[in-house]
Amino acid sequence: MSNKGEIILSFFYAWGKTKRNNEKIPSLTHLQKEIFLLSKRTPFSVRKDLFKFVPLWYGPFSIDLSQELTDLQNKGLIGYDELSLSKNGFREASIAWGKLSDDEKKQIIDVKATYNFFSTIELIDYVYSMYPKFTKKSALKKEVVDQYFSDYLKENNLTEEDAVSAVILAKKIMRERDASNYRH
Repeated sequence: MSNKGEIILSFFYAWGKTKRNNEKIPSLTHLQKEIFLLSKRTPFSVRKDLFKFVPLWYGPFSIDLSQELTDLQNKGLIGYDELSLSKNGFREASIAWGKLSDDEKKQIIDVKATYNFFSTIELIDYVYSMYPKFTKKSALKKEVVDQYFSDYLKENNLTEEDAVSAVILAKKIMRERDASNYRH
């Protein structure tokens, strides 16, 4: 198993506010953002063999992290629906946890205890405020969305009036459909 896989297993294994090992990760977004925040802390920040994050639609994203998670899920170590360790995963994670330094364990526990209970929006807002360079492609920033649609209109030889007309027509069709469903 790679160092990356061991870090993910250790992160799942760690306790947060509940003080119980294998504290569930609320969402894939949480996992991405929490591992990102962990990667910014020493001793993880100096390791070059860990995850590379790039700005994407909801802030920092690591394809390596996503692929490692999928591999661990395919091996039956982490659940697909519930982001927590299986029995075999718990055993493997315990071994990985034992390989970490006390400082690494402390940082993992601190990140999990601090951010695991944030709502998704609170967590994204926090990451955006602390690391604004990772928001340049964010779907949550108006200027990014505006630029996306502006580029789309140019690429497809459309005007803003075409887009507005399409929205008005779509709203009209939806209202008519809703009225028809209401009558039945």
